[in-house]
Amino acid sequence: MARRILLFCIWFSLTACGIKSAVPENNPGTAQPTSLPAILTGPDTAGVFRPSACPFVLPEGIVEGKDVECGFLPVYEQPNGSDSANQRIIRLAIAVFHPPGGATQPDPVLYLSGGPGASILKLIHSQYEILSKPVFDTGRSLIVFDQRGVGVSQPELDCPTYRTLSMELLDRQIDGKSISEQEIRSLILGSIKSCRDDLAQSADLGAYNSQNSAADVHQIVTSLGFQRVNLWGGSYGTRLALEVMRLYPDDLRSVILDAVYPPDADLYLEGPANFQRSLTRLFASCGENPVCSENYPELETVFFNTVARLDEQPVYLDIWDPYTGDEHKTLVNGNTLMVLTFQLLYDSRVRYFIPQIIYDVSQDDFHYLEISYSSLLALSGLSNRGMMFSVQCHEEVPFSSFNQFQVEIERYPQLAGMYQGAILGDLIYEACEVWSVGKAGEQANQPVSSVIPALILSGEFDPITPPDWGNKVAESLVNSFAFEFPGIGHGAGVSHPCPLNMMSTFLRDPGTQPDDSCLLDMQ
Repeated sequence: MARRILLFCIWFSLTACGIKSAVPENNPGTAQPTSLPAILTGPDTAGVFRPSACPFVLPEGIVEGKDVECGFLPVYEQPNGSDSANQRIIRLAIAVFHPPGGATQPDPVLYLSGGPGASILKLIHSQYEILSKPVFDTGRSLIVFDQRGVGVSQPELDCPTYRTLSMELLDRQIDGKSISEQEIRSLILGSIKSCRDDLAQSADLGAYNSQNSAADVHQIVTSLGFQRVNLWGGSYGTRLALEVMRLYPDDLRSVILDAVYPPDADLYLEGPANFQRSLTRLFASCGENPVCSENYPELETVFFNTVARLDEQPVYLDIWDPYTGDEHKTLVNGNTLMVLTFQLLYDSRVRYFIPQIIYDVSQDDFHYLEISYSSLLALSGLSNRGMMFSVQCHEEVPFSSFNQFQVEIERYPQLAGMYQGAILGDLIYEACEVWSVGKAGEQANQPVSSVIPALILSGEFDPITPPDWGNKVAESLVNSFAFEFPGIGHGAGVSHPCPLNMMSTFLRDPGTQPDDSCLLDMQ
């Protein structure tokens, strides 16, 4: 029982920060409402909001019609298409949460979730309190919606066959027989192609990208009758927010960018360097801390020695799925420890597990690794991979090459095992050839210049969107305020009272730099 309690503590901490797992995926049986609303009948009219019952689990104590209003907004699949009469219409699931007593300000906060492909509505029951606090503190309503192709929006671009295969490959075996890495890559590419073929029967996969999602945001603002909104983007949501700033500046009063993913940064080519930076900071911070350095000396050496040993002598463990209760035989090698460390660096509340996990594994004690890995396994099914491939294969991957990626990996040979898959690794280049959604225009790879007030938040230990990316974006946002938060990982705004309070201050007066004296208490 203690093992399961700790597992759920880790799981809740990670989901509160919106972490998307890089471990092989499964459908974790995410909690669903006891009864989904009936599919809306009658014709849709693009741009006309249609109220409905909320198609997700409501936060505790929230009452439909009083605290929240839900519905679907029909939009064109190709917003800029010339022939609207023959356009396919898709539906965006939207929820507008109101502060107690009602909003006192006319400009709500519109939240943009990460991924790409992460559903905010499926997780709002666990994230509501922390997302609503800085918004309600300023007398504003909170708008959350699942982006096109995501979650309870229709259609949902998911790849269940890919997820099922990933679970089958946890032990690197098929029908009890070990298979090579090349065979695994071929199987994964085959499942991605199968998913693409299935989804393409009912969706134009080339229409699911940041430019069209930005048009959706504009449509939400106008259809719900708002003059202006405040955007709050997290992780990939910052990239979408920047695109809205570029294309629809008149819709915006202010923007909060948390864990910034700039359009002119390269998630793949810069990935190894970003992870190495975070690792270096982790090991240095342990060495600077008397308690950590005494209990876990030479942490960097122990880490990489353990990774190398596990690569030479992997072990099999039974990893428990906290949702289904199933146990999965799993091959644990050096890459497993690497991936786990990468994910735990996301959140300052679980980062403190890392030194003990490293030392325990170095002494063949896998207890806490099993608990942490199980938690991440549960999270892995919360992102729609079809949407992720459509976005990344259109506007990120085409601006680099497999050969360039290999050059970057060669600079960090100790991290090579992290970068062989189809999510953050070299297989993404072949996967995008299979996905075949074309290349975005050059603008998608250019920085955004704007005078809209912006608050930029970065975490010291963030392994995927480093503070330098936040500073880079600040250079072309002339009315921006950029801050790096000590001890924080990926997503400062949902991690600590200091950035939360600074967000509230900024929303009240976006033209004035918020007081940052609370950073001194975060060391």
